[in-house]
Amino acid sequence: MKRPINPLPFIFSALLTLLLAGCSSVGDDQFLLASLDQPAKARTLTEIGISEYQVHLVRRVEYDQIDEVRRYFEAALRYDPSNALAKKYLAVVSNFRETNLKASLKEAVRYGQKAKRTDEETYLLCLAVQKAARIDPKNPDVQKLVGDTEAARGAFVEETLDRSKAATDKIDEKSSDAVREKLTIEAFQFASRALAADPQNTDAQVRKTALRSSLSQIVKRRLEAVQKLIAGQKFSEAKSQIAVVNDFNRKLDGSFEADVRTATYTLNYRWAKTLLDQKEYTQAEVKADAALAVKRTEEAAALKKKIAALRTQAETTTSFESALQDIDRLIAKGELVAAQRKIDSLAAAATVPARLASLDDRGEKVRANLKPLYDQAVEAYRGEDFKAAIELLETVVAIDESYEQAADYLDKAQSKQKLLDQF
Repeated sequence: MKRPINPLPFIFSALLTLLLAGCSSVGDDQFLLASLDQPAKARTLTEIGISEYQVHLVRRVEYDQIDEVRRYFEAALRYDPSNALAKKYLAVVSNFRETNLKASLKEAVRYGQKAKRTDEETYLLCLAVQKAARIDPKNPDVQKLVGDTEAARGAFVEETLDRSKAATDKIDEKSSDAVREKLTIEAFQFASRALAADPQNTDAQVRKTALRSSLSQIVKRRLEAVQKLIAGQKFSEAKSQIAVVNDFNRKLDGSFEADVRTATYTLNYRWAKTLLDQKEYTQAEVKADAALAVKRTEEAAALKKKIAALRTQAETTTSFESALQDIDRLIAKGELVAAQRKIDSLAAAATVPARLASLDDRGEKVRANLKPLYDQAVEAYRGEDFKAAIELLETVVAIDESYEQAADYLDKAQSKQKLLDQF
């Protein structure tokens, strides 16, 4: 049975044009608005506002969108002053502004009052000022803060750009690719810090744009190297290279997103085929799933189907004890996801209580490994090493999505890492 069409997107378009902007219209939009009573208009605006709040404030943390998000709830309350949900979210958005503004002002004052600051502390001061200015540029305290720190911020930007130029000045015709890459990355990072400290600085903008072009060439070379590693079946090395390229890609605002996805797909697809040839069916299936997670192609789907069929056939012809040894080997190697999948597969076909008990024992061993992984992930998260936390938590969630607060920590770590990548 088909689901009923959600009218909100159509109502949204009409309301944005006619309610928020105050423009007049004719035709279908006018008919649509005329058919809605005041409470219905308020409910629609509230639902849209909640969606915008989740996207722009919760997920993206775009402080300059606070006033835009507020408008939905303010407009909703003009149509229906008794709408409790609109009142609640208007208060939530106001609290979001006040809490973040207070925190950024406090941090800026703390660093600003230091007689001697390290470069990192001055950078954090600049970021706190920028954050406060994005949250409420008309606030008197913010305006005073901007004025009081102008000289310090200007000096930091100038010095940081000088460091960026000094890094590239070290590059000459004799520089190896490794040295050239290291110095270019260093220069780009300094330029990025300068621009984050003052997004309006023209020199920083020009500098970062120029270095972005140099980094693009590095990414292309890295991707070529990845293809050679895959062709040579050096999959672990290729995976490490892709991780580096992915970091570059984030710094380049996703300019190479399609290339990274293609390389990641190719790596996992070829890796799965190689593991299949080696009759490592469980690990092959994990890699096939990884390929499908990137691109749902017919060849990858067919490969996974073939792996699953051969794995089932092998499990029916191989002794149960041999299968247990495979599981033990996977656990010992830290291949916990593959071990759990093999356990689940065998358990689905097992009927003898003793065999089920043996599988339960292995399952407990897998789960016993989750606690140290989870603890390391939480420690990494609290230490703001979000990349490490994400890698550990992905393993935990793949085995047990409901384990402790792993899914929540993973979501928060991914969000925070995304924020860091912006700088």
